[in-house]
Amino acid sequence: MRIGFALSSVALSALCASTAAAQVSIPLPQNPRPSSPVQDPGGPTVIPLPGTQIPPIPTPTPVMPQLPIGAHGRPDINPYDRDIEMTVPLTFQSSSLGDIPMLLTADDRFLLESATFVRLMQPVLNETAHAELASRLASLPNFGPDDLGKTGVQLTYDPSTLAVVVVEVSAEQRAIKDIFAPPREDANDVTMQPAGFSAFLNLSAIQSYIWEGNQADPPTINFDGAVRLGKFVFEGDAQVGQQFGLAGDSYKFTRNYARLVYDEPEVYRRWFLGDLDPEIRGQQSFVEMGGVGVLRQRRRFNSFRSAILQSNRQLVLQRESTVRFLRNGSLYREVRLQPGRYDFSSLPLIAGSNDVDIQVTDNSGAVQNLSYQQYLDPIDLDPGDHEYGAFFGPTSRSFGGAPDYRGPVAFTGFFRKAFFNRPAIGVGFQASKDVQLLTGQTQFVLPNGGRLLLDAGGSHSKTAGEGFAGGVAYEHFIDREGLSDSFTLRADYLSPKFATLGNVDGVNTTSATVTGQYSRQFTMRLTATASASYLKGRGALGDSYRAGVTSFYRVDRKWTIRAGVDYAKFPSAFSRGSGVSFNVGVVFQPDYRRRAEARYESRDNLGELSYNQSGLNQLDSLGFGGVVTRDDNSARALGYATYSANRFDASISHATFGPNLGDVAQLNATTVRVGTSLAFADGSFGIGRRINDSFMLLSPHKNLGKRSVVAGQSLAENNYISKSGALGAAVNNFLGSYATQSVQYDVENPPTGYDTGPGVFRVHPPYKSGYAARIGTDAFASVMGTLILAPEKPVSLIGGRVTLLDVKDAESPRPIPFFTNSVGRFAITNLLPGRRYLVETYGPNGTVDRSFEFTVPADTDGLLNLGTVRPGTKN
Repeated sequence: MRIGFALSSVALSALCASTAAAQVSIPLPQNPRPSSPVQDPGGPTVIPLPGTQIPPIPTPTPVMPQLPIGAHGRPDINPYDRDIEMTVPLTFQSSSLGDIPMLLTADDRFLLESATFVRLMQPVLNETAHAELASRLASLPNFGPDDLGKTGVQLTYDPSTLAVVVVEVSAEQRAIKDIFAPPREDANDVTMQPAGFSAFLNLSAIQSYIWEGNQADPPTINFDGAVRLGKFVFEGDAQVGQQFGLAGDSYKFTRNYARLVYDEPEVYRRWFLGDLDPEIRGQQSFVEMGGVGVLRQRRRFNSFRSAILQSNRQLVLQRESTVRFLRNGSLYREVRLQPGRYDFSSLPLIAGSNDVDIQVTDNSGAVQNLSYQQYLDPIDLDPGDHEYGAFFGPTSRSFGGAPDYRGPVAFTGFFRKAFFNRPAIGVGFQASKDVQLLTGQTQFVLPNGGRLLLDAGGSHSKTAGEGFAGGVAYEHFIDREGLSDSFTLRADYLSPKFATLGNVDGVNTTSATVTGQYSRQFTMRLTATASASYLKGRGALGDSYRAGVTSFYRVDRKWTIRAGVDYAKFPSAFSRGSGVSFNVGVVFQPDYRRRAEARYESRDNLGELSYNQSGLNQLDSLGFGGVVTRDDNSARALGYATYSANRFDASISHATFGPNLGDVAQLNATTVRVGTSLAFADGSFGIGRRINDSFMLLSPHKNLGKRSVVAGQSLAENNYISKSGALGAAVNNFLGSYATQSVQYDVENPPTGYDTGPGVFRVHPPYKSGYAARIGTDAFASVMGTLILAPEKPVSLIGGRVTLLDVKDAESPRPIPFFTNSVGRFAITNLLPGRRYLVETYGPNGTVDRSFEFTVPADTDGLLNLGTVRPGTKN
């Protein structure tokens, strides 16, 4: 909440609930004595490290501050000599596990809430140890360190940081930690769910004007959008504009696509109904279809992918150790680990054979080595994953424009599977009454980072007969300790009668192609790529080939130089491009937004200068750029600018053409585009900039009056996407589906003490979904004051509760926690204006010790200062 910083100094609750700074270190295991390398055949393997010849050395206990012994014969952790309730962080190995309620007793003991402790310890303990802990504490609502007995867990309380520290958990009891774990989006807290019904419509108008002859066609209106109801999405795209055809020009409506989409993200599957966009693999060809389709693809629902092994490989370390992971002879990572159990099955690998060496050195200098080989063949999939697609319906005969489904009914589909220790496979099938096609794919992973890919297809066409297509490729990756090389060679053959859904008659003008490329990274700054290609024509079309070398040198973080040479030989019809050509370029890129380039190519005597500064998805963001190009026959110049406003975005460009730079302005054309978006979600409406996927609408609560809500980080620094106002809610138009992300917001000049909430929402949007958030609350008021017994006797470090007295029908308010700090100051938030509250403080054994009442004025602007308050008073 926005007032948290202002009130934290007066509330003990804020002090006690603050989480200790977490600097996460990765603990590792080790070995008692040097041993010879162990060859692991692969598969699920548990590797205990180190051996058991030497008894394990216990984990050293962290040194806590030495405290004087109090009157009760224990360290004096409570100088106030009375029970104090508080919430403190529970920490383990310098990391916070979460907050836990604690009672600091008058006789210098500390008691923790059992249920919360068992829940927070779950990430630390393995299943057996966690079950034993839960059983031990099942009958105890609260417990102290002595109650843990032989659970293997030891606790201490550090009064200097107000934290309970877990000082020891034996290695055998610890949960397995994944050393190379990728980021897990499901571990992030999602605080908001999408609207049950949402919709958006993007509108844009484009107008071009040719100055010579005053030529201007009617503007083109593009519109696209989606409607989401529950888990179903209807999406479409269309335009109204000038259409050119043999029968003349016309201004009409054209549908690009309209379809119903249903997702099953838990199984990575999407269903389609309507205009389809079929996905293809291998030798298959694309064709427009209408009908029904299904696609199972993990990458669509989980954007994070890594080539990793998943085969349950573990280390068990009894002593603190340094562990080095070497991949194909190169050091990948070195980490220092505490005793415990660690999973390294997510070690990133490369396609091909991976030689992995693990060196474990304990704190006594003993070394143990482990070596094994791992075969990885992803075929663009995660190991063990599979994908498939199937699409069925009539095909379109038109090319461009609106689909025309008067073609034959067809089916296209594929299935691909990647294994752990076998070659991956892929099969595909396409069929209609005119043509049938069967395809297959596989890969063989070779030693030292190489792999061989095979791709083939056989077809039968009613008009062309039988045909065949095949391809073979070899890829090799070389890891050179931070630098890398890669080599690729591919050859394809196409028979004269090979046909597909997109080429029913088997018209193939080429018979074979061979391409190769080798890239070498000489240094972190210098990279060179050599490439060559050969294409064998069929019939009257001759052969062509091309070979060249291009190098890139990064002078510094801003400047890069590119230079290259190539030789090309094309058929006589294209002979102008044949021969030797040189090219050179200089790129200046001071940051990710700005890029300037100058380049020259001798083949066409082509020279070009360009500059681009991209805009941001923020209010009043401006982007602009330009390109000037000349060659032997023409010259062109183009300038453009884009602008992002609160409710729309706009762009303008002007292009000129001529025979040379001196006459480049012979022909001039200007194009203007203006776009906006209308969005709706669960009763909230807003107008903003274009929405590509998901969105959120943020509007102010009625008690904020005319104050605006902004979607973005900071109102003061003008760092935000949009702003609410007369045209509706602020629109965050930048959310992507199936990725956990943050939506930040701020309020313009909120009243002092007004609770605007946390300032950020965490969301995981489904496909083309909408969110509606109302910023502010009815319970926005805050109260502060000082509780005293006498002028020099504050009621310090005491807890209690705040309850609503004048409860209305259908209300069931929960008590609000109450705390004072060492000088008796307190702060209470989330109160309703015009209502009366009772404050009660706790005495020994949970009894009510003192109380007072107060009323929040109905016309409060957010913050009420009660000043000095004595128990028994009514304000």
